[in-house]
Amino acid sequence: MSKLADRIRKAARPEPAPLGFGARAARPSTPSLLLIVRLSSGDANKAEEASKKGADVIIIDGGDAGKTKEASGKGAAVSVGVRPNGADRKSVSALREAGADFVVLEAESTSAEAMLEKDVGFVLDYRGDFDDTALRILGELGLDAMIIPSPGEKLTLAELLKLRRLAALTRVPLLTAVKPDAEAGHLHALRDSGVAGVIVESSALGKLADLKSRIESLPARGRRREERAEAVLPAATPSHDEDFDDDDD
Repeated sequence: MSKLADRIRKAARPEPAPLGFGARAARPSTPSLLLIVRLSSGDANKAEEASKKGADVIIIDGGDAGKTKEASGKGAAVSVGVRPNGADRKSVSALREAGADFVVLEAESTSAEAMLEKDVGFVLDYRGDFDDTALRILGELGLDAMIIPSPGEKLTLAELLKLRRLAALTRVPLLTAVKPDAEAGHLHALRDSGVAGVIVESSALGKLADLKSRIESLPARGRRREERAEAVLPAATPSHDEDFDDDDD
């Protein structure tokens, strides 16, 4: 499992209720959204700065093996992914050996053989408008996440439904770009619609700490709606015929 997949899994886990007085204060909570910084290949040396300011994940655009090795060495505490200019199995193997935790793929330009490479995660840059069948098949590819186009700053109900459709049909965690001053309410709505991580550009490093604080201020994830519904259903009661024995026997 890639670091990215493991961090998404931990962020998506509902936070259990604390036991005992002061238990919540004693145990730090895990942020429920990943904070991802996108660096150009020329800014790979900023991986360490991004990590120190709160980034959980770094994506290097147009990175090669050399830039990947530089970033993974400086930002060892984070998951480092690369969006190569072109992806085939050989280039993915080289990126993995250089320290890439995952590779960002584009559906139209990526060789299908690239996904045969082991011990590296895959993230799809989703820009299409697939039908329901294609989205369900997409969910069977073993992707760690999908990067989707950024919704508007004011998330409409229509946009929310689109997000939930993608998340429900693919069952793949979503990643999307936000502005560094995104409000907590916007982040909350994205999270509850299937977004597992938000992406900001390297120019936002100075605002990263504030964004991280807003993410950490979000209410903890609760149990899924279906689980909550099951929890409040009354226990099955025996039927009338099961309540009384047949005295005629």
